[in-house]
Amino acid sequence: MSAQKQRERQQQAYQEQLRQIQHQREQKMREKLQQLKAEYLSAYSLPLNYPAKVTSVIDDDDGGGSNKSKNDSIRTSKEFINARLLEAGLPLGGGAPSKLTLGDHSVAAQRFISDLEGTGCYDSVQVHIGNDQDNNDDDDASPEQQQMFDVTVRLKEKRWYKIYIGGGVNSDDLSSLGTSGGASTGNAFGGGAGTALGALPKLQFESSLSASNLTGFADMSTALYSVDQTGASSFRFTHDRPLCSWLPKQSTLYDWLMPQDPRLVGDKSIEEQKTNDDIDEMQVLMGDDAQYALGGGSHVTLGVHALCLEQDFESTRSSKEFTRSIGVRLANHCRGASRGPGIGGPNKPSTSSPETMAGPYFFLDWNTCLRDTLPRRHSEFPFALDCSSDVAKQAGTAFKHSLTGGMYLNGSLTDDRYDPTMGYDAHLVGEVAGPPGDAGFWKLKGGGAFHFPLELLQMMTLGIESNDGTEEDETSASVMGLTLHSSVNFGIARPLTFNGLCSNLGGIPFSDRFYSGGPGQLRGFLPAGIGPRATKGGSSTPGGDSLGGDMFYTSTLAASIPFPSYFETLRQNGGRLFGFANAGTCVSVDPSVGFGSLSACSRIMNSSRIAVGGGVSMGTPMGRFELTYAVPMRYGPKDARKHVQMGFGFSFE
Repeated sequence: MSAQKQRERQQQAYQEQLRQIQHQREQKMREKLQQLKAEYLSAYSLPLNYPAKVTSVIDDDDGGGSNKSKNDSIRTSKEFINARLLEAGLPLGGGAPSKLTLGDHSVAAQRFISDLEGTGCYDSVQVHIGNDQDNNDDDDASPEQQQMFDVTVRLKEKRWYKIYIGGGVNSDDLSSLGTSGGASTGNAFGGGAGTALGALPKLQFESSLSASNLTGFADMSTALYSVDQTGASSFRFTHDRPLCSWLPKQSTLYDWLMPQDPRLVGDKSIEEQKTNDDIDEMQVLMGDDAQYALGGGSHVTLGVHALCLEQDFESTRSSKEFTRSIGVRLANHCRGASRGPGIGGPNKPSTSSPETMAGPYFFLDWNTCLRDTLPRRHSEFPFALDCSSDVAKQAGTAFKHSLTGGMYLNGSLTDDRYDPTMGYDAHLVGEVAGPPGDAGFWKLKGGGAFHFPLELLQMMTLGIESNDGTEEDETSASVMGLTLHSSVNFGIARPLTFNGLCSNLGGIPFSDRFYSGGPGQLRGFLPAGIGPRATKGGSSTPGGDSLGGDMFYTSTLAASIPFPSYFETLRQNGGRLFGFANAGTCVSVDPSVGFGSLSACSRIMNSSRIAVGGGVSMGTPMGRFELTYAVPMRYGPKDARKHVQMGFGFSFE
């Protein structure tokens, strides 16, 4: 009896083994079929009709089925949608090169969807490609037209208005407000752009009203009023829309900005058509996220911005500043096209700075600004000032008129914007201030960062592509997460008199000078912790009032590695340990002496500060957080130093 049971168990085990083998074979067969299907679809040529159809999406709440469309009127311009499709690389009109396949169309469609959803004007964007049966049954249609496929874009537009009342975080600090010479770094080791890693953010009450897509060109208008915990208030207004929406359709500039009707290519000569096809094919095949971020003509925006802002500089230069500004900005894509899930959450409108946009950003800004400088009053003697004489001299109202231009890569060439381990980043901004303003100067600041994983070096030198499971591979895998980082940032400013048209009282205004120090710039020192200081005054400012400089540099060398495996939660969330050494300075150089002179170079080198240390960092959807401990190795007697620091790099305001 026991032998029979043993045979039955063996038979059951054998049957189970056969079922497992059969399941594995079926699984491999399904995977093979999926692979063949993907290869077929990716190689399937798909000619598309022009123009694309634009409809609205029916929600279940509207009494219809989801993912269906209706042809009622929508605010969005159909011409604008077709322009964005063409700029994304979707070859509408049948004039596309034959090598473009369904796989290429899918990539272009995904770019279009991401771009349009990033404007903040739509809850959902869908692209459908299929046959038009009515067109196929048309006897008058040519064989080429009968084989064409239609493109349908289904949009779920947001309400044209949005009201927001609630709390938020004000992450503005010396760097993000343009008063710092720093890079306004938002990533780990200083080469990117975005809100800087600096002072602790302040809680604030916010109320805002935004209007979206009023012109049908994905425009955005936002008015925001906020009051932080110190009582400082601010009002911001922005209106951004594509430049083509400001122009009449018959104008030459409009025709130059917007892509041409691809069906017009057929009217050209055969040689010219072949040349254009080759160019279009090269543009589409070479397109990637970084290249596409530059956009096309419909991505060039002309925006208006206004600001009333109260800034507190009492901890650094014993004064407050009330700023009122208005300006016009020409840029390469719309505000709001940022990475991540919406700026500040789904209910908060986008008012973040352009430096937080996704992808490379180029801009030219004309701005006028009226600033009131209010020195701090003495706590015991109301009619006396508690500040240095240098700050007191710049008290009062000053008018500034400037033109600013620059570019930010915004981490588009790194693997992660706020916690990069591979790639490089850079930015460069120039500004000229002059008549009819009181201040006259030119200023240039920029920087870059490079991130290099040792894993890549090992693959390049040893040809290792994968882990074979050996002890040597396991040992190397434990250090293959190690990444080297380097960055450098600089700034130079010089006063201009414009033959006496600018008064330049006290030289370059304090708000336009460079300041250095703090997390993300020069760890081991407080924000504005180094550089020229007043000899007297500023009793509550460490080392005295910071006066800023007309030249600065900061440089960092660092190495980071993921948390060990037994810190699984931190490791999975991108937590890293890092060590660093940074150096930098902020000085003032006599305008009559060039920066390249021997005396100036000697002063820059002799005033350089150095600090070393380590810390932990974490990249979050809102930005980057870091906690560091630094030991200043070289510092001056008046420098404001700090060993333990926390830094935040927020992707929203």
